[in-house]
Amino acid sequence: MSMLRWMLALMMVLSCVPVAVADEVVLEPTVWGIAGPSPYYVPDGLQSPLRTSGLHLGGDMWVDTGYESSERGLEGEPDMQFWLMQGRFMLDATATLTNGRVFGQAKAQILAHVEEIPGNEQIDTDDTWVRFGMWDSWDLQVGRFEAWEVYHKGEGLERDTLEDLGAYDGPDIYEVNYAFYRQDGFGQLAGHVYPLDWLRFEAAAVFGNELGFNSVGIRPAGIVDLGWLKFKVAGEWRKLTNQEDGKKQWEEKRGFGGGLQIHLDNFSKVVRGAFGVNGGYGIVDRVDPFGKVDERGSIDTLSVGGFANLGLWAAVIGLGYNHSFQGDRQLNDQTGRVGHFVHQQAFASLRHPLYFSWLTGKLVFAWARADLEPSYDNPRINDMYSVRLRLFMQF
Repeated sequence: MSMLRWMLALMMVLSCVPVAVADEVVLEPTVWGIAGPSPYYVPDGLQSPLRTSGLHLGGDMWVDTGYESSERGLEGEPDMQFWLMQGRFMLDATATLTNGRVFGQAKAQILAHVEEIPGNEQIDTDDTWVRFGMWDSWDLQVGRFEAWEVYHKGEGLERDTLEDLGAYDGPDIYEVNYAFYRQDGFGQLAGHVYPLDWLRFEAAAVFGNELGFNSVGIRPAGIVDLGWLKFKVAGEWRKLTNQEDGKKQWEEKRGFGGGLQIHLDNFSKVVRGAFGVNGGYGIVDRVDPFGKVDERGSIDTLSVGGFANLGLWAAVIGLGYNHSFQGDRQLNDQTGRVGHFVHQQAFASLRHPLYFSWLTGKLVFAWARADLEPSYDNPRINDMYSVRLRLFMQF
């Protein structure tokens, strides 16, 4: 709590600092979708809406309270039931310098976590980057950030939630995410080009080292954005190698995927809608320190899914389903089969403002099933049922 009070006090002091304001840039991005983005949030690969010189402060905070029932298929793995409370406070500071259409921009997002286990509270960062370019034309970005999202999972599958993790031991949804997330230990850079109002491209890369491995990767992406219709596609390749001389260990990841979305913001006075389908296929090849193929760690993953958001007055109803198929290369000589794993994840959610438009509550119900058939171990089915309430505030 003391850290939270310190951050709020800092925000109040900085908000009083005078800043120079240049002329407004005429070309402002058009934002589509049910949820209006906060000033620091840029959807669908658009450049920042903060286009005047100065320092902007914003942020958000969410707290999840939830319950999960995890049913395990093996007798040696007991079923589990537990309560969960976790949260995150994020303070965003964005500094912008604009001279006509040329701009420079730097961002830092400080995080303070809320956990239910004493001693696990921590402070770290999300985005930390610098960007230079021309509005609505091109830019270069270096630092820590996420690449462009192409596989959108909908209202209920926020990062690191009960629903996103799904059933015990189920394979993760492949979202073209081997070089997508913010990296720990690796640097990131990206170039963006905006040739037309409805067309944009990203060439992202990761570079650096972590836990004894060097890594390099690329992830090109493209978005066709007609407002009501969005088509997103990306591919990626990434290689990790052991830093020690004589160690033959390496890992290569590659994949591709995309999504198609339809946004119907105002087809009546009270009803809005957003619908989408996604797909992704990823391959991982691993070799151990002695140069031998890691058969269990070398996997292929195919994920397909869809979501629907229906806005009724101020409320938003969300539905979503994702189906992931995964196979490894560990061949059982007796049965002639390799490992085969299937993971189904579904949710239904209801979101509504709590008196203020910037303060919302969202209730999420979810179910997941992992059908696991390892090449040597006993097959089993693990189920997960969960309910979660998120309180979310933007400022």
